[in-house]
Amino acid sequence: MDFFVDHAVGFALACAAVAVLYGLYLTWWLLKQPAGSERMQEIARAVQEGAAAYLRRQYTTIAGVALVPFLVIGLYGELGWGTAIGFAIGAIL
Repeated sequence: MDFFVDHAVGFALACAAVAVLYGLYLTWWLLKQPAGSERMQEIARAVQEGAAAYLRRQYTTIAGVALVPFLVIGLYGELGWGTAIGFAIGAIL
């Protein structure tokens, strides 16, 4: 147990590296699978179009909602614009 206490950051980084490598492997495996029939590809394009429209609408709404706390944080004397920019960066990421 002392090993994990003494090397917590290294262990977390190793786990993150394994997770990223596994994600890359799954992406590679998925992209080499056959695309399917023409009808399947047509359905996939429709789903992608709908998902893109949904995300565009969601991001627009979130941007409008996040503008209010950004301005409140920026105009509040003790926090200031540096904190507001940090909030905006966190919201964007």
